[in-house]
Amino acid sequence: MAIGTRANKSPRPASDFEAQLDRQINFLRRSCADFDKGESDEAIRISLAIRVLVHDTHQSTSLLKHLGIKDKLSYVDTGVYRDVLDPATQAWLDQEGKGAKLVASNPADVGLVEIGDAGNGRIGWFAPLRLGRFLPGTPPDKAIRKFAKFSSWWNDPLVESSSRKCFSRSHLVLIMANQDGGGHVDAELDADYKDLIIDPLMQGAHGSSLEGKTLDDVPPDALNNIAFASVRQIAFELMCTIDRYRHVEANPGILLMPDPYKDLPMPKLPHQPMNWPSPVISMIPG
Repeated sequence: MAIGTRANKSPRPASDFEAQLDRQINFLRRSCADFDKGESDEAIRISLAIRVLVHDTHQSTSLLKHLGIKDKLSYVDTGVYRDVLDPATQAWLDQEGKGAKLVASNPADVGLVEIGDAGNGRIGWFAPLRLGRFLPGTPPDKAIRKFAKFSSWWNDPLVESSSRKCFSRSHLVLIMANQDGGGHVDAELDADYKDLIIDPLMQGAHGSSLEGKTLDDVPPDALNNIAFASVRQIAFELMCTIDRYRHVEANPGILLMPDPYKDLPMPKLPHQPMNWPSPVISMIPG
């Protein structure tokens, strides 16, 4: 039998899949650490590790599927969803007696990332790297699911571009992994994805470097890009999901504690979160 052919394969022992999970998580942790230090193109390698962990095709099986846990997990979901945010915002306006109606919104108000300051006036897209980033009960907090089943977590529309195209987690991860250098470099790149990664801070203007810029520059070029920062946050969600699963498996009964996940490690933020005002939100008297 020829080396590298299907006929030459032999079964793995079941114990090997846990070792492979440790390996992929270590790949993710190293790439995420480099990303947080400023190596934003590590997002491409992050996308490949995520694909290995969760993506199934007719020809290949994801590692979490091999382990029998992919569809059993509750996936940490930190995304802000448009179909919840807009009704929650209108309900807040009505409750507060603002006498106004929401007629437009900024695509940057939803999705997985936030605008942050990395120092010296260098701003851009960053993964929040935390489970809660909004005040409880506010419209954006209500628009976060906290947990989701895999199919919804992976496939639901979430990240918006300034042209109002909407990307799921699977769109971002698989385009990076399959077209943009993770596992392949295609001769052609998805046109909507290309627009997303060159559009800084949802202003519809293109740029490439933030060096020398200040917060007074409008529109500024962005550190990272929204797709890369989003994939970094997807990796954070997935690692938290697996950490939580292992934490509970290793500590039966821990769910009875007030905060059974308080000992999970949270990464140090490489940025200062900013309350960037939305330039597109408009309200008119009701």
